[in-house]
Amino acid sequence: MWNSLKNFAGKIGATVSCSRPVVDAGWLPRTRQVGKSGLKVKPKLYLMLGISGAPEHLEGMKSAELIIAVNTDKKAPIFNVAHYGATADLFEVAEAMLELFNRH
Repeated sequence: MWNSLKNFAGKIGATVSCSRPVVDAGWLPRTRQVGKSGLKVKPKLYLMLGISGAPEHLEGMKSAELIIAVNTDKKAPIFNVAHYGATADLFEVAEAMLELFNRH
């Protein structure tokens, strides 16, 4: 999945970043971490898949122009700052995005 997301991001000129739990799990390197103990970013679009909205992560991305969040927890704090949000499984959404992109 990570390689597919990185490939997808590369094709659309985006960068795959993550929160601390993803780094701690060894899925992505610390150089990709956004937040208080990571990078501060200011993208035009910040698509968040599975990010809960911990204050430490928000500190690194709060300047994004447009925030779209996907999380299974409808009460996740990220929905308080996102411009758009969906209560859905991040893997299902990612797979659907990849399928749509690969069709075109």
